[in-house]
Amino acid sequence: MDFNQSRRQFLQAGLALPAAAGLSTSGGLNTVLQGSPKIEYRTLGKTGLKVSGVGYGIGFNPITDVLAKAIDMGVNYFDTSRDYGDSEKIFSGVAKGKRDKIHIATKSPSRKKDDIINDLNTSLKELGTDYVDIWHLHARDTPSAIPDEALEAMQECKKSGKARFIGFSCHDPNRMVDFLLETKVFDVMQTTYSFPIGGFYRDTAVKRLHDAGIGVIAMKVVVALTGLNLKSFENGPARPDGDGPVAGIKWVLNNPAIGTTVPHMRTIPELEMNFRAMTEPFTPADEKLLYVMNEQIRPYYCRMCNSCSGVCPKGLPVSDMLRFLAYNDFSGNYYQAKSSFHGLAKEIRDVSCSDCSSCAIQCPNGVHVQARLRRAQELLA
Repeated sequence: MDFNQSRRQFLQAGLALPAAAGLSTSGGLNTVLQGSPKIEYRTLGKTGLKVSGVGYGIGFNPITDVLAKAIDMGVNYFDTSRDYGDSEKIFSGVAKGKRDKIHIATKSPSRKKDDIINDLNTSLKELGTDYVDIWHLHARDTPSAIPDEALEAMQECKKSGKARFIGFSCHDPNRMVDFLLETKVFDVMQTTYSFPIGGFYRDTAVKRLHDAGIGVIAMKVVVALTGLNLKSFENGPARPDGDGPVAGIKWVLNNPAIGTTVPHMRTIPELEMNFRAMTEPFTPADEKLLYVMNEQIRPYYCRMCNSCSGVCPKGLPVSDMLRFLAYNDFSGNYYQAKSSFHGLAKEIRDVSCSDCSSCAIQCPNGVHVQARLRRAQELLA
């Protein structure tokens, strides 16, 4: 693949407004709540759920004051997971007495039928609720990660009423869209979608989901645009505080096929900053800023295009490893980065890219793959 041609195509796609921006918005977007500020509520596919355009990714370390403030401001979509430590239990204290005001989504990391059902029962107990609005299978990046017994379990969870709707999260919708549409089991998909990895690689899949009535939840919408830990880079990219994440969320919400977003928020100013993205239009200035920032992070941030899949002669899952490293370098979450890395097989963890004189992977997006893999191995192994 010609690097310069691919790079030009990527930049042209990144500079353009999302291809799906031409989609009809009828029935999809509903700006409600009179007064200031206004909250944009969107209909999540055929579920009928009205969800705030900016939701809340609770993550591993919930900050209760920020969560409570989010509910008070009108944010009504909250995403967590069975395997996010005590996240569910901590959130239950915040959500107590407010269940009718919010939609809760959580996830199962399991693959066996009984384990998935048991995970849901445990989640309900931890959350202190009789049902969740969305029950996901967590991180399913290939159809083989959702065996028949997992499909049966999810259908039983929905039939029982303990899960109103069901879905799964994935990092590449292109790999999973056909499976989802053909099985006709799932109501929603949660997937990566942001300016650096969005339009050129994901808009076709997102539009197909939208057209089929599948709700699309965008995750990792601002990971590459915050730079919380970029001081770890020598001569790392600089960025203006706040402007990048706001522009990034506005870019995502400019696509009416996106139902909601789930950025993680650590502070009330960060919450207020992300909330503002629902109240302002996406502008040429935002577009220019995102272009500049995208160029700054080009050597460091994997676009999850999966063109490197199966290329490493030592069998490294390159995009996964670079994503784990991004948890630390872009989100400042060393614990998530290290625990994710240690979920890899030992023979993969034991590989050292320093043993290779050159790398078999030439990233079409300009990522310095070998240097990033070496850093992941040194930092996380």
